[in-house]
Amino acid sequence: MAMIVILAYDVSADSRRTRLAAALESWGYRIQESVFQLRLEDGELDEVRERVNDIIDSRDDVVHIYPLCANCLGRAEVQGTAPALDDGGLYRGVW
Repeated sequence: MAMIVILAYDVSADSRRTRLAAALESWGYRIQESVFQLRLEDGELDEVRERVNDIIDSRDDVVHIYPLCANCLGRAEVQGTAPALDDGGLYRGVW
């Protein structure tokens, strides 16, 4: 069963930030400049953690990972203008 994860990061170097964003796009889509929503199958969260740790410099960068339980996801809200799911700039065929 897929789980939804919100991942936010502050990465100081452009090259690491670009590599991290590119890696995250394979699991989800960008909802803010440095915030991604990921849809992960069982076991993929560990894969994401490993990939993040391979890319970031833990002395300079920070990554927050928030798995959402089904109850929390059901209470989630988007206010304002939400991007369309087919917006190619934000969504890269993941959904």
